[in-house]
Amino acid sequence: METNGKKKIQITVAGNHFTVLSSEDEEYSRGLAKKVDTSIREMCKNGRISVTAAAILTAVNCCDDLKKANDDIERLKDQLNKYLEDITKQNEKYSELQKENAKLRADIDTYRKRLIEESPGANEDEPLSAAVKPLRRAVAVSESEEAAEDETSHPSETDETTL
Repeated sequence: METNGKKKIQITVAGNHFTVLSSEDEEYSRGLAKKVDTSIREMCKNGRISVTAAAILTAVNCCDDLKKANDDIERLKDQLNKYLEDITKQNEKYSELQKENAKLRADIDTYRKRLIEESPGANEDEPLSAAVKPLRRAVAVSESEEAAEDETSHPSETDETTL
């Protein structure tokens, strides 16, 4: 039978029968009752504690478990929020790096175009390597001239010097 969307469920705890209203299914409610019943019976097993005292201790243990679970939930929420903040920061950094990368690619394209335009005899239809050849030759000539200057400015070991 249902009342306001809740079902009447018959449970037994410590030999006492109860009717409870629950929006949960019967299996779930009976499972909770069985857990409470087992806890009370375990505490009463040695005969030193009354059913009432065992029920109170079971309630305290359940409250303790609930508080610890809620504390864990809050700690996990805080950790999740920290992770979300870290992800947001990393996404912002990634966006900045993408922008910087795009700018650097644009700079490369600009330098390529300049190199092609400034290379003697080069045009945009030529491959870049053809446009770079004259520059490489110029660098090679410059390096060989520097090497020749170094040789003339320092006498070799075979040259005789007069004092």
